[in-house]
Amino acid sequence: MKTEYLLIFFKKYRSEIAAILLTFVISYSIFLLSSIRFPNDDQFILYKYIDNIVSGRGFVYNFGERMLGFTSPLFTLLCVFVKYFSPNVYTPDIVAYINIILLSFSAAFFYRVCRKFFSPKLSLFAVLIFAFNLSKTIPEGMETPLFILTFLVFFDSLSRQRYYISAIFLSLTLLARPDAGLIAVLAAIFWWQKTGFHKTVRLIMVCIAVALPWLIFSTIYFGSFIPQSLITKLHINDIVNQSQFQAIKVQSASLSRIYWGKILNPDSIPLQVAVNLLPFLFLVYLGVKKKMNSDNWILFAIPVLYFISFSISNPVMFPWYVSQMEPLWILISFAGLAFLFGKIKNAGLKALVILLIVAGPFYWWLGRVTTNSQGTKMPFFEIGNYIKEHMNPQDTVGVNSFGIIGYVSNAYIIDFVGIINYYASSFYPIKDDCTDKNELYIIPPDLIKYTKPNWLVVSEKNELISCFQESRWFKEHYFRVNIEDIGVSSVWKLKKQ
Repeated sequence: MKTEYLLIFFKKYRSEIAAILLTFVISYSIFLLSSIRFPNDDQFILYKYIDNIVSGRGFVYNFGERMLGFTSPLFTLLCVFVKYFSPNVYTPDIVAYINIILLSFSAAFFYRVCRKFFSPKLSLFAVLIFAFNLSKTIPEGMETPLFILTFLVFFDSLSRQRYYISAIFLSLTLLARPDAGLIAVLAAIFWWQKTGFHKTVRLIMVCIAVALPWLIFSTIYFGSFIPQSLITKLHINDIVNQSQFQAIKVQSASLSRIYWGKILNPDSIPLQVAVNLLPFLFLVYLGVKKKMNSDNWILFAIPVLYFISFSISNPVMFPWYVSQMEPLWILISFAGLAFLFGKIKNAGLKALVILLIVAGPFYWWLGRVTTNSQGTKMPFFEIGNYIKEHMNPQDTVGVNSFGIIGYVSNAYIIDFVGIINYYASSFYPIKDDCTDKNELYIIPPDLIKYTKPNWLVVSEKNELISCFQESRWFKEHYFRVNIEDIGVSSVWKLKKQ
């Protein structure tokens, strides 16, 4: 009898199981074979929080300081749970294993959502692109796979009119990424449209009830449930010198490289737009025109709202920001592709289009699993290890990119940006005539004077103002430490006073 039920189950969900297995193989191969294990620095902030919570130090980055420096409580707690029962496994590996599983199950729900718009074969083809493109989230070590999974379950429940389940998973999506508040706004409108005012209120109450334990705990423990990084981002244009159109450019470039743009990548912006972006947007246009209706408009509206809101707020666009909405852009463009396939009668031309779509994602994935490069973050490991070997127990380290260095050295970190402290953002904008306005980021001299860290790490070549570096105060307080293989970074040590 059990065998019969299993056969029925596998027959009913064979396509979803195929999607899970396909994505697992592709994403696990990135983890197993790629030399680029740590493309980001921020992921190590999460790792240190996980280790501190499991070891009993509390929800802290620096010991004794209750600061909400992570933006995904749900993902953090999930990793803490697994780490607690596998204390001897390296934390970055635990996070990678969790993300591989989450992304694999996300593929099953991505397939289910795709089936609402096009055929089973084309849906599995979309899953293949999903797996190749989103496998990048495994080495990134962030909460993106969890966000994608909870969001796709939310929409799958919504489309099946299981509204209370959709409310639960909307709340989980909010606990995975706070910017899911954008989704919540559209969800409330959609619920109102489909169920009326009174049921919408009940659904919102369910959503709040799921998140309420964390909201209460974080408010009591940290003093606020709002992550410090979100507060810092309110001052981001004072901290980072970037174009007002930076977020638009990054998001547009990401869209243009979802398919063939991973191979056809001309240096000229007009050519990039003509060859990559406009054809992709044409597929999106066809998908919207042919498939959007009153029952599914929310799926089409969400990525557009994200694009607009990021463009207006203009944050520093980290890779995982654009990865969040990539599944929906793939789905919408495939809806346009399905319409084109209905018009193309020539089998050879269809095969050429399929090759054009899959070539870029496959080329990127193959490049990642065969590369010998370890990425640009390896010097931070050298710096962290050097500081760990030469520091005194009470030494502090002042640095902008503090994730890897803080994790490896286990030193008290003075964060120059303000992700894990309240005071750093008050030192921006820098009011100094010597400041080079063309530099992306510069450490405020007054912040160095105020905190006077025992170790000063300059992550990039020109992060330290040259005239401050040559000033009498700086020369009286710091000397340069010579460390090999740290690239453009530099390390300074506080002189004994």
